Amino acid sequence: MTPLRSRSRLAVLLGQTALIACTLPQLAIAQTTTALEPIVVTGEGTATGPVTGTNPATLTGSKTATPITEVPQSVSVISAETLKTTNVAKLDGALSYVAGVTGQPYGYDSDTNWIFIRGFNASQHGAYQDGLANNAYGFGSFFIDPFLVERIEVLKGASSVLYGGSNPGGLVNYVTKAPTGEDKTTLEFGLDEHGRVWASVDQNRVVSDSLSYRLLGKIERLDGHGAFDPGLHTLLSGSVEQKLDNGAVLTYGLDLLKADEAHVGNAWLPYVGTVEEASFGYIPRDFNVGEPDHDSYKRDQASLRFGFTQELGGGWKLTNNTRLSWADISERSVVAYGYATFGAPDAVGTLVRGVFDHDTSQTSFGTDTRLENTFATGALEHKVMVGVDLKNFKMDILEKSAYPATPLTVVDPIYGASQPAAAAYKDVDITQRQAGVYLQDQIRWGNGWIGTGNLRYDWVETEASADRATGAEGSERNDGELTWRLGLAKEVTEGVTVYATTSTSFNPTIEPSTAGNDIKPETARQAELGVKWAVNNNFMLTASAFDLKRKNVSQSTFGEISPGVFGSIFSQVGEVESKGFELEAQGKIAEGLTISAAYTKMELEVLDDQNTALIGNSLREVPEEFASLQMGWTPSSMPELTLTGAARYTGGSWADDANTAWVPSRTLFDIGASYAMQNDWQANLAITNVADKKYVSSCAGTNYCYYGEGRTASISISKSF
Repeated sequence: MTPLRSRSRLAVLLGQTALIACTLPQLAIAQTTTALEPIVVTGEGTATGPVTGTNPATLTGSKTATPITEVPQSVSVISAETLKTTNVAKLDGALSYVAGVTGQPYGYDSDTNWIFIRGFNASQHGAYQDGLANNAYGFGSFFIDPFLVERIEVLKGASSVLYGGSNPGGLVNYVTKAPTGEDKTTLEFGLDEHGRVWASVDQNRVVSDSLSYRLLGKIERLDGHGAFDPGLHTLLSGSVEQKLDNGAVLTYGLDLLKADEAHVGNAWLPYVGTVEEASFGYIPRDFNVGEPDHDSYKRDQASLRFGFTQELGGGWKLTNNTRLSWADISERSVVAYGYATFGAPDAVGTLVRGVFDHDTSQTSFGTDTRLENTFATGALEHKVMVGVDLKNFKMDILEKSAYPATPLTVVDPIYGASQPAAAAYKDVDITQRQAGVYLQDQIRWGNGWIGTGNLRYDWVETEASADRATGAEGSERNDGELTWRLGLAKEVTEGVTVYATTSTSFNPTIEPSTAGNDIKPETARQAELGVKWAVNNNFMLTASAFDLKRKNVSQSTFGEISPGVFGSIFSQVGEVESKGFELEAQGKIAEGLTISAAYTKMELEVLDDQNTALIGNSLREVPEEFASLQMGWTPSSMPELTLTGAARYTGGSWADDANTAWVPSRTLFDIGASYAMQNDWQANLAITNVADKKYVSSCAGTNYCYYGEGRTASISISKSF
């Protein structure tokens, strides 16, 4: 590790990397290589457009258009068509059938997409859009609506060689809808049994041979799940694609999102009363611990996108993605901290509560410029990519709390009492800048051999201002990290590829620990073995075994910082290992019959911790085994009808770090139907958790448990013209 010594050094570096990005094309054209015909990508469709087939080309695993079978890591892709036909309300709910991924670990949460990959939380450091990080921290994040997304791509395992600081378990890349080059408009209306109602419009237009655009609009009313009042989400998005005479292709996009709602219930509940029966019985699933006159949630969010591709001659291609995003989030809430008796609940289940409010604004800038070419050196065929990416993330945080607030009983709760005024316990500005340079070489030789080598170095500068609430001094830290990936694959027979890979990652933390200790960047190393079997692009079977070690693990918990003051407590807990096996299959198995199946078995173990009593324990909140099976049937006599049925099994998980309280497993069933009518009408019916099973998704401690979502029946009708 080679840390920078000052901000001026980083400023010089940013200027140098920008200069490199500008001069790379000239250097590339001057280089003498043997240019080859472009490699034909065997995956169906483009790497960013609609998903077709089971072995689509993807950018997420290599930043160059590469079929899933040729990426030396596990990759899963979910199409916009799947999101549409299942009427999915949130993107984390769309990941229930992906191996290695736990979606909605905290049940239904209308304003955040919560995701764990290979046992590690990817919600903040593993969320990407069009290959650029959607940075998040604390209670600030960027929310992506399913209607905006063309495809979801999940890359599993350590991936800093492509993206810099990121979650070691993997990342989720949301690919934004772009102009399709056709004249088409689709209107949709839908509703579900909880009171969610939405209407949307998706319009594609071709203006000329060189200009096309796409407009998206959606308005959605949210209700149910314990909410005091309905909420409202509004989404507007526009994108333009322009082709220049010199062969360059430019894309521009603007996305606007506004949310105005009160938080839902079924969260921040004790273990006794949810997992285990209390003396008064069980807490109702739609129970809300908040206050209707106090609780609110508001979000204003905007993103400006730009993309550029240019064929430079001699086989060289230059690509740039850039995004500037801004979000302002305001939240007022009353939350529970367990029973007032701090032990067995009283006869009416009296909960002690506190006020938690925050105002968070954030600005994020990211740009990624890469140059690629294909050429031969002797018997080796190289697909080389070199790139530079820059990130600048700034967040203004104001967090307030008041403890205790008024108590609330589970039995016959009475709302409306006035709450104490919250006092600020954190008021800081945090800035993180990152610059990375990277190199990738995909080498093909012999009879089906593919070697992939990656090398990257990142410079990171992190600053926290003095705390205006407490007077605590600010901090500044400079980090540098080298990461790499080595992968080897062989097509042993037609359609069957085996691979082995090892890779590293790092994740620079945002601020010092609550105790005042400096926190080092997290690091991780992963080894993975796997096989991918693609049958005529109609069926795909993948299997992988992995061993992932994560060091300098940072953890955020919500608790009492000082007497009467509650908030986020940050600490560095040591080393954790995640190892296991994943199996995934999808595609056509007979005429009119499709399957989607996934199985994951992991072991998550604490290898080192400041609290030695926890060494050898498993991580809380995370199930170590889960599986799913979904089948679709299109009768030959009714080709316009597709019926689906599915089962999802999620194993149990620990509710606490000490591994003394257990959250049981559950099996849920889903059904659906899609009917394509005449004149481009389509109807979709989806019912999740058909049996309305009541269960706890997870617990982040014995005072903080979260009910899973009950039955949700939804229907949508769309018309294209």
